[in-house]
Amino acid sequence: MRRLRIRLTRDGKDVVARISPYQADILYRALELVRGRNFGTAALAVQVGVGPEVVNSLTVRFAGEHTESFELRLSAAELHVLHSALTAAPLMFLDGRDRLFSEERFHQETGSFREHFDSLARSLVEEVSEA
Repeated sequence: MRRLRIRLTRDGKDVVARISPYQADILYRALELVRGRNFGTAALAVQVGVGPEVVNSLTVRFAGEHTESFELRLSAAELHVLHSALTAAPLMFLDGRDRLFSEERFHQETGSFREHFDSLARSLVEEVSEA
């Protein structure tokens, strides 16, 4: 899906990402999920590679009702946090004794599908390799 492909252009050490409103919403929800689970600073660092200050800072950058696409300058470390949050979010919806993924709960809480989170995560990696 085109709307799930983040366009990145290199600008020195950083990249400039062109973010659509839907992408911003998914990224915001992923960051909110990882910061909201409150497993502690050490667990957050294992999960996304940074502490709560960085996650909070990124969350704020994606917050709000976006009605148009916008550009955002991101470092490689910030891209890593976004990718990690996107891939970690579905793991928070493992239910039952066998800890199986609950698509229904995921959709109810995020307003999106896991495939959209996965596709956005993959596009980050693909775009970085091409930028």
